Amino acid sequence: MAESLTDALANQWRNVKDPDNTAFASSTLTVYKAADFAKRDIARQRDALRRCPSKSETNDKRQWDNVHEVKIPALKGFDDVVAEEGHLSTDEKGQKLDAYYVSLTGSRGQYVLNSAISRGPDTQEQNRTDAANALSLMLSRLASR
Repeated sequence: MAESLTDALANQWRNVKDPDNTAFASSTLTVYKAADFAKRDIARQRDALRRCPSKSETNDKRQWDNVHEVKIPALKGFDDVVAEEGHLSTDEKGQKLDAYYVSLTGSRGQYVLNSAISRGPDTQEQNRTDAANALSLMLSRLASR
């Protein structure tokens, strides 16, 4: 569970997909009132990963399985990073899927950034690389402001 957005000053997200609908990505930026809220957000995400190897969406029929935390090389500039990956077996309409995802969430001070990407089978290494590159790019853009 993420930190309450009532403790956030701003939240922005973006979803994209490639033209042939084989890769889906999202990015999120949350700005909290203070760094403590961002730290709690990361801690809650990590705790949830350790408790819940499967999950479903309450708004639709999506179902994830084999959800787990993974170790990734340290990403420069972040106070903390949590890396999650898993398998999406059912889409929002209840149709069978075989998509694998990686979601990286990093904090720096009062900021929490997230980058997630999903593709078909045998893509986790590329998903990790792409998510890490996107998260690092987001942080560099934030730092240059």
